[in-house]
Amino acid sequence: MDMMELMNLLGNKDMLDGISKNSGADSDKVGKLINMGLPTIMKAMNKNATSNDGAQSLLNALKQHENDDVEDMVKNPSKINRQDGEKILGHILSSKKDVVNNNLAKETGLGSDQVNKILSQLAPLLMGTLGQQQKNSNIDSNNVSNLLSDALGKSAKGGMMDLAEKFLDSDKDGSIVDDVGKLMGKFFKK
Repeated sequence: MDMMELMNLLGNKDMLDGISKNSGADSDKVGKLINMGLPTIMKAMNKNATSNDGAQSLLNALKQHENDDVEDMVKNPSKINRQDGEKILGHILSSKKDVVNNNLAKETGLGSDQVNKILSQLAPLLMGTLGQQQKNSNIDSNNVSNLLSDALGKSAKGGMMDLAEKFLDSDKDGSIVDDVGKLMGKFFKK
């Protein structure tokens, strides 16, 4: 499965309804959050992968998820391990988690708690999908950033990348490099 397939499956009415039920959110708003939230998470991951240590840590994390049955989780959202999703988000977003949740909540009309519940369901799907891609493509730490860049291109619609950067730029200096660098130091270190 690749990102385009995941995005198509996530747009499925049954999937949206399942995530909506698990989070207590309207399915239209869930769809909007998916289109904004996944690029935001991937953008944060991609910034970490620009350093050698970050790329190796990301590769190690993806290998832990390379055998996840993403299709089964998509067909039955109750099988998504939300606790794992919380851990993934905690590592990726660290101290920026509340800022990202609040920014996404403002853009989608959801509550920040609902955003967190939805993102914690999306994170395992994302890691499983990227894990499968790295396994099938024999990705190593030298080109893991390319995997993310390609996935970002397939998942982001319209100006979503600009929004993703806005959600991550907490000090409003126009650059997420400093923000993501700070928050990603702990990512993938288990």
